[in-house]
Amino acid sequence: MDKSILSENVNTKSVFKNVNFMYLFIGTFVSQLGDVIYNMAISWYLLSVTKSAIIMSTYMAVGTIIYVIMGPIGGVIADRYNRKILIVMMDICRGFVIALIGILMYFNLYSIWLFYAATVILSICAVIYVPSSNALIPLIVNDENLTKANSLNSSIQGISNIFGLVAGGILYTIIGIKGIFILNAVSYIVCGIMEFLIKLTNNKYNKILDEKKNIFKELVEGYKYLVTQKGFYILMWYMTFINFLLVQVGEVIIPFIFNQILKTSTQNYSYVGAANAAGVLIGAFIMSSLPLRNKINSIIKFVMIIFSLFSILLLTVMFIYIKGIVSPVFVIITFIIIFGFVGIGYAIINIPMSTLMQRIIPNEMLGRVGSLKTTLAMIAMPLGMITGGILTDLFPVTLLLMINSILFIVMTLFIFVQKDIQKI
Repeated sequence: MDKSILSENVNTKSVFKNVNFMYLFIGTFVSQLGDVIYNMAISWYLLSVTKSAIIMSTYMAVGTIIYVIMGPIGGVIADRYNRKILIVMMDICRGFVIALIGILMYFNLYSIWLFYAATVILSICAVIYVPSSNALIPLIVNDENLTKANSLNSSIQGISNIFGLVAGGILYTIIGIKGIFILNAVSYIVCGIMEFLIKLTNNKYNKILDEKKNIFKELVEGYKYLVTQKGFYILMWYMTFINFLLVQVGEVIIPFIFNQILKTSTQNYSYVGAANAAGVLIGAFIMSSLPLRNKINSIIKFVMIIFSLFSILLLTVMFIYIKGIVSPVFVIITFIIIFGFVGIGYAIINIPMSTLMQRIIPNEMLGRVGSLKTTLAMIAMPLGMITGGILTDLFPVTLLLMINSILFIVMTLFIFVQKDIQKI
């Protein structure tokens, strides 16, 4: 990486003393916390007003679809323009869009379709913001602190999920949906102002490329370069399939077990999600504390062994429950513990992957490659949900958990014998 494009405030001792990174970290945290509160509130509002789960789920799906379609293009944009200006513009834009809707709601000049239009705009902004902010990190953080910076950045999602859901419920009761719109709008604008304070010494970097190419041509160039990094390329597809398996279990099979087999409350199920989010935080803390710069192979092998063992444990617990050996409470507590550790493992794998990507991919292609990685993860989610839903309706959950365990074992063995990944 060309050191001339690094921020003037790079600190080699601690990311907490890096003023630029803290501006980005705080801005991203406040922004994502507002996202969680907003999404929870709008979903609840749509369900309350329309009484239709289809409308609510369609609203949620629209954002994902936009992200999958536009994600790679957002990465090209992140590589063409000044990333700092991009994230500032995206936060300010989101702030004004949400403020406008809040004002229209205040005067009762709105319809359900307005929310759909808003989620399209917000998703497009996110498509540009995410690769831009991620690719900005190696420009403002010294190489030695990249893992710590990515660990902190990863912890944002876990913290936001835990506190955002609680805060969203309280705020919805106190200030209502209109108040949440205004509050979220203000938070976005404040984040944009904070991110504007980030200082970069190279003003030429990340402006429009002198050689103006077609966006899709640049996207293809980014993908072709990624293919040349064979080990990382295979690893990226490998993790996409792992995400596919995790989504099937976590988002479909486990809710089905809680709802249809255990016949328990949504509150008990929410503990599983909270444990998973807490696990992500713990995993991020672990990665920020340990010197694991060149140990990604060992990390992935270790975590995949743990995932395989826990998949077998899930199967065993459900089998002995169906046989009447253990109580529903035992199953619930076991699942909470398991998914707490799954969250830890997920963070421990993803953080070094992000750091590795930032180190081996040229900075001028980092936005494109990062967005391709994110898009693959996003694609795995709906595919996993749809496949999991169909299979859960057709087959017993014990059979599905058995197949899932076998696949995890096979994927664990694969990581031990795949030579290109070993070379990373």
